[in-house]
Amino acid sequence: MKHLFSIFGIAAGLSLASLASASVTYTFATSNQQVAQGSTYCATYSTSCGSVATVGVYSEQTNGSGTFVTPVGNSESGLFTVIDSPNAYGTGIAPYNPNEGSGSNFSGQDGIDDNIPGSSTNGNIVLLKLSDISAGSTLSLLLQAGVSGDSFTVYTYEDSGATPTSLGQMSKYDTNPINVDESGSIKSNGSSQPTTPQVSGLTIAGLTSSTTGWIAIQADCHYLVLDTLTITPAATPEPRFYGLLLAGLLGVAGMLYQKRRAAQANV
Repeated sequence: MKHLFSIFGIAAGLSLASLASASVTYTFATSNQQVAQGSTYCATYSTSCGSVATVGVYSEQTNGSGTFVTPVGNSESGLFTVIDSPNAYGTGIAPYNPNEGSGSNFSGQDGIDDNIPGSSTNGNIVLLKLSDISAGSTLSLLLQAGVSGDSFTVYTYEDSGATPTSLGQMSKYDTNPINVDESGSIKSNGSSQPTTPQVSGLTIAGLTSSTTGWIAIQADCHYLVLDTLTITPAATPEPRFYGLLLAGLLGVAGMLYQKRRAAQANV
């Protein structure tokens, strides 16, 4: 009986250890460049999960009521990515405003902002489209800003494919704006960058592998960029889970058979 419990314990321990919940991180900026609207980033959770999660990135402009509107005065054209500098140590992706410079020098860009030049109400936001994300996944967001004290607001939305048309359709993640320097690692005037996601454990209600999830990031400041998105799927058994379970059961059956034979031989 002692050996029986031992075998069951080993099989159970190995099986539990094989539960897969590997995270994948999307890094949006690897150079200073302009990026097309709807650019797609892809990654695979793990070889056993086999599901490819794609993230599309869009720039949108909102008016004072949060409705997505046509950009005023040529104030939005796709997105840009920037690394480290030139704009006060912000690394990431953000809406591109042609009125604030062109080429690969984005030091004049405001990025995600709450008030674009030339409008008293409009702001540029980043909209993420998440496809093939497994149900129960949690998400983390790391943003960068040029000045300590900058903040942002996150909204989520889930649908069978339709694109949200306003922030009012979406669910607000946090009642109050989230400080970019919550981790305490960003200094005044952007002398260092935060490395800990300011948003973690974010879930999208109703999200399944057959639906589309959306995340909107709205700034409460000027110059904000999205650095990384990390997705952690819910733990699911890997194929070796079943192999180990079968091996454990076969081991138990073999041991019982040997004990029975031994007992019969002693009769």
